[in-house]
Amino acid sequence: MDFSRCLIFGNVYNGPLKRSTLWWIVETFPEGNAWLVKKPLPLVANRNATIRDEVLPRLLARPADFDWVFFVDNDVTITHPGMEDFLKVDADVVSCDCAMPTDDAWKADDAFHNHFWRCRPAVLQTIQPPWFAMPTSPDGCEVVGCDCVYFRRKALDAGFSVAHGGYCGHDNAATWRGSVTPATMKG
Repeated sequence: MDFSRCLIFGNVYNGPLKRSTLWWIVETFPEGNAWLVKKPLPLVANRNATIRDEVLPRLLARPADFDWVFFVDNDVTITHPGMEDFLKVDADVVSCDCAMPTDDAWKADDAFHNHFWRCRPAVLQTIQPPWFAMPTSPDGCEVVGCDCVYFRRKALDAGFSVAHGGYCGHDNAATWRGSVTPATMKG
């Protein structure tokens, strides 16, 4: 992967990036291709505003210059060889496996979760906003999925491929399930 043709956006909404993640970004991406974004909005609105205000203007200013856009939340820890495995996955939208609150979160080949992911620029340019939303029951009274499921469905409906692989640490997941590490997740 040619990282000079990649953008990365770190979500620092709830605090700074983990040291290993920040180091990986600094060592991997050229200067000018990485941004830390702190939008004073609730998390789902934050994700949409980041794409609208930070990502799309940079892509549209130089449309032929970028192959990938990465997104990483502040509670993600970069791990090896998990990172290398994540970078090998071939799809238009790729999320990095990590501990999740349910054992079947990664069961489907096209499962997607938005803690650490990458996509082709065309995905964000094609899908109409909102990119992320909380799906609700038909009467609108109950939340029936997460904003990850909403984005995944929009990407698949637009004809893009979705996959997952590799692994990384995910602090919030540990609070959901107890002590879970990337090594124990993989079996």
